[in-house]
This record gives sequence, C-alpha cells and structure tokens, in this order.
Amino acid sequence: MRFNLFLLLTFLPFFLSWAQPITGEAKKLEFKKDRIVYTGNVKLTRGESVLKADKVVIFLNEEGKPVKMVATGNVRYYEPKRKAFSSYAEYDLKRDLIVLKGKAKVEEEQNLLEADEIVYDRKNGTLKAKGDKSKVRTIYIEEEKE
Repeated sequence: MRFNLFLLLTFLPFFLSWAQPITGEAKKLEFKKDRIVYTGNVKLTRGESVLKADKVVIFLNEEGKPVKMVATGNVRYYEPKRKAFSSYAEYDLKRDLIVLKGKAKVEEEQNLLEADEIVYDRKNGTLKAKGDKSKVRTIYIEEEKE
C-alpha cells in the first residue's frame, strides 16, 4: 500500500543535504550571529523544491549550521509531486520534527490532508493532525493493483 503523503512533509528536502545550494530571494535579509532572517515575499529554492512565505527565519548553532527553520505568513511549499500550505511552519532539525499550523494542508498527487495543525515526528515515525476550528479532513486514493 502506497501512502507516503506524510513521509516527507514540507521543508524536508531543504535540510537533508546542505551541500546542495539554496537560492534565496526576499525584500529584506538580515544576518545575525544566531540566525538568518528573510522578510517580504520570500522565496527559497533548492533543486525542484520551492518555499514561499512572508518571513523565514533560519536559526543557527554556534558553528553556523542550521538547527531550526520557521516560516510565517502565507507559507507555500512546492515540489514535483507534493504541495503544502499553512500560516506557520516549523522544522526542528535536532528533534526531527515538522509542525504546520493555521489552515494546514498537504497535497500529494490526489491525496490530501487538512487540519488546523499537523505535527510530523520523523524520528518516531508518527503524525498527528488536529482540528480546533474545523475537523481534520483526508482524501486518500489508493493506487490500482496491476
């Protein structure tokens, strides 16, 4: 059974291999000792993956390596067979945890997950979706067996 809608939720390809270049565009960029802040019409591209948001903050450790990313405001993520949308998105690399909040929606081909909040714990292989203002909604279309 193929249902990997949740296996590689949003932003994951941006952090798996930092050796691949990331192209960033924004109206404003601030670099601080512990973070990089993109503000205004942000677009980050890595290979075929694109992240867009009003603001993206990449938190860095003492060595300058990314440890967490937070995207806010009209968050949109695209890759060839997957799309994700929310008001807030966070990827904690140390905990290997992805959180989408605020009308969170993940589409993979014809499959769909919608919730007020989606939390994907990659380390433990668990996913939780909850609805505060609305119900959790899923659409799953199983592939035909050959």
